[in-house]
Amino acid sequence: MADEHAARWAWMRERTPVTKEYVYLNTGFCGARTFEVSDAMKRRIDLEMFQGPTTKPVMDERADLTRRLREATARMMGADVDEIAITGNTTEGVNIGVNGVVLKAGDGVVTTNIEHGGGMVPAYWTRRKYGTEISIVPIEYDNGSGEIVERFDQAITDTTKLVILSAISYATGQTLPLAEITRLAHARGATVVVDGAQTGGHLPIDAHALGVDVYAIPAHKWLCGPEGLGMLYVRRDRIADLDPVKVSGRAAASYDSTGNFEAKQGDVTKFEVSTNSTPVIAGTLVAVEQYLESGPQAVWDRVRALTRYAEDRIGGIAGVELTGGRTESTRSGLFFFAVPGIDPAFMAAYLEGEAKVVCRSVKQVGSVRLSMQVYNTEAEVERVAELVAGAAAAGNVPEQYRVVPHGAEA
Repeated sequence: MADEHAARWAWMRERTPVTKEYVYLNTGFCGARTFEVSDAMKRRIDLEMFQGPTTKPVMDERADLTRRLREATARMMGADVDEIAITGNTTEGVNIGVNGVVLKAGDGVVTTNIEHGGGMVPAYWTRRKYGTEISIVPIEYDNGSGEIVERFDQAITDTTKLVILSAISYATGQTLPLAEITRLAHARGATVVVDGAQTGGHLPIDAHALGVDVYAIPAHKWLCGPEGLGMLYVRRDRIADLDPVKVSGRAAASYDSTGNFEAKQGDVTKFEVSTNSTPVIAGTLVAVEQYLESGPQAVWDRVRALTRYAEDRIGGIAGVELTGGRTESTRSGLFFFAVPGIDPAFMAAYLEGEAKVVCRSVKQVGSVRLSMQVYNTEAEVERVAELVAGAAAAGNVPEQYRVVPHGAEA
């Protein structure tokens, strides 16, 4: 069946210059920027250079860009503008949620075995700091949504105060049933903090419908924006009772130099500490707008179609095992495979060295991960399949690729 959005995907590919030279399948690590995103950043840098960073026109534009980014993010996340804070990255947002909850010894914290360090380590830190009891929900890559919900149902108890989980696992590509898990957690009095590193710009988000308390996303992955910025949703009725992790004047409703101080309560900007790079804000705004123009559901449908194509093509190669979520309810734009006997880091190095196929290995699950973005094509999947078939038949990759590339396990 023809894709009615094919012209849009071709346009996105044309406007993403890395695709001219590389088969870029590493969006889940860091997305490739369009000309428009980079141009917005350059224009802002030039404006600050020629007119000064603090002149009125430049400061006015900064305020306007920030306002527009909040508004665009709210549309993208199914939230209200006054529920969106601008942060440094996803992990900072997760920490705001985790450390904003009042915990004590014996309180329960639930997470999963397929979390990134940005979610797993904050969970462990609550045990180190407060003496919480950590429960880790075991999830296998072939589990469906029903099985996952059942396991959370067993793990979340009346003593659970915090649930930390990814909306899409970086390690298996599974889309987790957030709404169902959130209902379980809330029924037992727990706060739900979502690591959305793999969702913003990938999976359509409706934070209000999900009911989650805190949901953090980055600019630089699936949104294909610049590094160094994140956006944070905090449900309106939770803003007041979550304490900020770091504080500055933005956390104060009022204060003076004689000892008078009143903390902000229900204002989401209390979670923002200081200055963010305006060129990065400008680039992120364009990235969010491009995603909204493409259509979140259309993007989701396209990347999952590419994953299905990879399942059929690469999954049909002798000696290859598929190791990511691929039930209809859990499939995402992340595709995982392994060739027993070949180190996945070597396979990733081989793909890039032989054919400029940029991807990554995930040591935690012993797999190669391909990130399918709308600028990718079936022809690129075919190229990967040819190389993987050759390596699988040979039983290894050439000697020069048996190294771990710098940053492969980040």
